[in-house]
Amino acid sequence: MPTGSATLAWDAPTDGNGAPLAAVSGYKIYYGTAPGNYTKTVNVGAVTTYAVTGLAPGTYYFNVTDYDASGNESGFANEVTKTIP
Repeated sequence: MPTGSATLAWDAPTDGNGAPLAAVSGYKIYYGTAPGNYTKTVNVGAVTTYAVTGLAPGTYYFNVTDYDASGNESGFANEVTKTIP
């Protein structure tokens, strides 16, 4: 029965002066059980912290992208992992 969770947090992208990019409308979390092979996606909106719940035991690989109001999506950030016992 899936009971594990992973809480992810990331920094919002900024311009050259450290100000948040106004064009960012939200974020998507991608995850799966193999590196770089993301089989699930969660659109989390404009938050920069999110808990992925209902994870079965195993190792999960996570990544995040941002998108603008037109739906244009950035490339992936840095992959992170978490093992659910």
